[in-house]
Amino acid sequence: MVGTLNMILLTSSELFELRNKLKDLNTKESCTLFCCLYETWCHDPVATVALCLLTQCYKHICDLIKVLYPLRTSLHFSFFSLTVYSGNIEVTVEFLTEIDKLVQLIESPIFAYLRLELLEVPCDQHLVRALYGLLMLLPQTEAFQTLRTRLACIPSLHLECTHRREAATVPKKLPEKLKEIDFKKLLAHFNEVQARHKDHKKSTRAQKLAVLQKANVDI
Repeated sequence: MVGTLNMILLTSSELFELRNKLKDLNTKESCTLFCCLYETWCHDPVATVALCLLTQCYKHICDLIKVLYPLRTSLHFSFFSLTVYSGNIEVTVEFLTEIDKLVQLIESPIFAYLRLELLEVPCDQHLVRALYGLLMLLPQTEAFQTLRTRLACIPSLHLECTHRREAATVPKKLPEKLKEIDFKKLLAHFNEVQARHKDHKKSTRAQKLAVLQKANVDI
């Protein structure tokens, strides 16, 4: 259900104005709407990431990936280091299909502003890390190749310069209203919802296993 609502939000022409409001998060109304949607969207991890891409909350996407994949693996590139996390969510075919669809959306006109932001000097390191995080979740499918090709378009000189000046770089100025959003509280809610889903899956599987064992005993 949440995945369907997310696709409607991102692709419906009737919701163009709503997407624009969410993209900037420069009013109290838009921030309240984002928080309301987030609390519903967090039932679906990929939909939550998509909502954060739409609202340009790139740092929060990195935090989400850390939550979903807490086992650390460090990868070192010539221009920055990336830590990949793995293990806190079951990677199913459905999950990978959702990421595949998200990559297709990133390549659509809806996220043209996001792709153009990759050309900014200095570029947003949280955005780059978020996209590389998504890339590392994918098997080497067509979606993997598409996203890798997109990331390869980032001027390496810009990334290298950004890495060298990272300590001295002035952070990207956030809208004043965005500072009022309690992202720690949202992340805690996301954790709580995902924990409930995990417990429900365990319980359902245990019940099914008990039924199968009983059936075998009866036979």
